[in-house]
Amino acid sequence: MQHLNLPHKIERNKHATKRQFGIALVEALVALVVLAFGVIGLLWMHQQGLIQQRQQLMRSVAIGVADDMAERMRLNAQQRTLYAKAWGSATANSPDCTSTACTRQELAMWDKQQLQLTLQSQLPEGDVAVFALTDTPDWWGIVIAWRDANETYRTDTASGSPPCPAQMSCWRLFFRPDQ
Repeated sequence: MQHLNLPHKIERNKHATKRQFGIALVEALVALVVLAFGVIGLLWMHQQGLIQQRQQLMRSVAIGVADDMAERMRLNAQQRTLYAKAWGSATANSPDCTSTACTRQELAMWDKQQLQLTLQSQLPEGDVAVFALTDTPDWWGIVIAWRDANETYRTDTASGSPPCPAQMSCWRLFFRPDQ
């Protein structure tokens, strides 16, 4: 009798082995899916880090450009009203003040022209607004804007500051040109 049961047990073990192989295949596929989601998550985090790094770089450039313009206005404080500029307004051509002597008015126009050239070369769709503060006499503001669909950095309209254009990030500096 035992001899008759032996082939039956072998056949039963074949079915168990096939079932275990099927379960192992499903486990491997689930592990592969989990691994794929993990890799996709890491790639997404890396992309977000690169985006943030780029925005920080744009912000650093904007800070440097605004500081440079504020310093130029301090050096030519008597002509500070000539530095006023609205979003998108073009700057007039001026003589090259590095090669020829300029009046203070020409220097102000040349400074604005240099500011615009710097923005065009260093920030994507860079623009600037230079304005006198409405609520604090003798104080001025500079707002630098650059293309950013996520609008990472925004400024409010406090003290007469122009609103940041749509799909742009902005950085603002308030200062006194005469000090």
